[in-house]
Amino acid sequence: MPAATVHYDAASYRQSPIRSTLADLFAGLKLVELWGTMGWLDMRQRYRRSIMGPFWVTLSLAAFVGGLGITYGALFNMPLQEYLPYLSVGIVVWTLISGFLMEGCGTFTDAEAAIKQMPAPLSVHVFRLIWRSLIIFLHNVIIIVLVLIIFGINPGWAGLMSLVGLGVVVINGAAFGLLLGTLSARFRDIPPLMSNVVQTLFFVTPVIWRADNLQARKVIADWNPLYHLIELVRAPILTGFPTAVNWEFSLLFTAVNCLIALLFYARFRWRIPYWL
Repeated sequence: MPAATVHYDAASYRQSPIRSTLADLFAGLKLVELWGTMGWLDMRQRYRRSIMGPFWVTLSLAAFVGGLGITYGALFNMPLQEYLPYLSVGIVVWTLISGFLMEGCGTFTDAEAAIKQMPAPLSVHVFRLIWRSLIIFLHNVIIIVLVLIIFGINPGWAGLMSLVGLGVVVINGAAFGLLLGTLSARFRDIPPLMSNVVQTLFFVTPVIWRADNLQARKVIADWNPLYHLIELVRAPILTGFPTAVNWEFSLLFTAVNCLIALLFYARFRWRIPYWL
């Protein structure tokens, strides 16, 4: 399979690091067949000799949603037909976001052999991460579909807006992969650190509870960018449309996230192969 060769010329890099980085990203994006195949092979290797494959993740997540929905629905005094759809969409989207954060740390370190042996843009491994995460997400979407059918919820045409929100989430996932992948290549303490951070974020993000439950302390949710990203997908499916605040905060966070990731990747991209 032909691959685009990346030439790490120090002189041209110093002259225009942003331009060379954008060229790397666009060259990587064009190699759909390469990162698509690599992402698919990652999934096959992960669930090698497994009959259920990725559906084991879906089954365990479904059991988690069912048990949590019954228990916390009673604790929060919310009807099951109202709480379970809210919880199922939130958990599935959170699993995608947390996957970007956790696996984003291994974007380059997990691909060490390929980076050292294959002359392809480094960004290929970012798109490989995105595709692999989306495969798992599409399996988990089955949970949402079943819950909507069971409770007779029809999102209608407004539900298509969730695809736009999903696109925003994926863009942030790519930024996480660039930033955390570069950081983790240099500092191997980042993955265990992110494991603790993601665990904490799960409890302070309105995934299993509603932001309105905080009342006077709702600022905890209002200033949490992950909450707004989740709402971009969850709100169109359940309530119609995300609020203007959800969009404003999400787009602002996405712009800042992408800018930081781009600048950091542009500054240290050429060092990544030497750090591995």
